[in-house]
Amino acid sequence: MKKINLLCVIDDDQIYTFLIKRIIEHADVAEKTIFFKNGLEALEFFIENKMHPEKLPELILLDINMPILDGWQFLDGYSKLAPIIEKDITLYMTSSSEDQDDYDRAMSIGPVKNFIRKPIDIDVLKQLVEQM
Repeated sequence: MKKINLLCVIDDDQIYTFLIKRIIEHADVAEKTIFFKNGLEALEFFIENKMHPEKLPELILLDINMPILDGWQFLDGYSKLAPIIEKDITLYMTSSSEDQDDYDRAMSIGPVKNFIRKPIDIDVLKQLVEQM
């Protein structure tokens, strides 16, 4: 089973965050996980560490709907940073949205590898890590 060093979850839903934290632990796919409750906190972290790839995650699970800076706004800023970050980072949009427009929009943005419907279960998480 593949294991990554750092996984990043950007999501404001406390219940989902609690669940995904347990799923990550049980799946044993990451040495460490960092959590941000909005896109602004996460974007500031990436800006601060853009020249320190060892501090950046290999995998990001990004929610769409969040306060302050939503997933789309985070992606706008992150897309500008991605070319200067010297690390391969896999990013998945995660949402409970069934809206085809959300899926199409997510898939049209370069850094997004795929759109995953929440909740993510242990098997899906393991598969995402294995595909990296």
